[in-house]
Amino acid sequence: MTLENIVSVVTLLGLGGAVGTYLRILWERQKEAELHKQEFKEIRYKCVVLLMYAALDFERHAPLLREHGRNFGSLTDLMDELATEWHNMILFASEEVLVAVHEFIRSPSVETFRKSAIAMRADLWGGRVSDKVLSLKFGDVKAN
Repeated sequence: MTLENIVSVVTLLGLGGAVGTYLRILWERQKEAELHKQEFKEIRYKCVVLLMYAALDFERHAPLLREHGRNFGSLTDLMDELATEWHNMILFASEEVLVAVHEFIRSPSVETFRKSAIAMRADLWGGRVSDKVLSLKFGDVKAN
């Protein structure tokens, strides 16, 4: 090998290493941003699910909400909070989640609650809920 070839190889290796490092840094930043977005969505969706659940039996759940710093004077106040959450969700939620939560706000019921929660699950992790799970009655799940 000539000195010229050696210099060319060393230069290419250095340049290739720098480009590789730069691309790895970009990839890591993108992955970190996606992870942050996923964690944010998960936190917001959990909050919304709990508020929706409380709306289904406000009188029973209002004291529990107060224990966690969520002092709603009425079901209307809680529904106003859900509407605010819905407007925030426009920034990050899928269309299916937006439609399902909107339907819950318009007509709170066990059915619209389930549709909303399932849409959030699909938006976060994909996957499907089996018909067996969907056929369970709402009152079948109780704390001891």
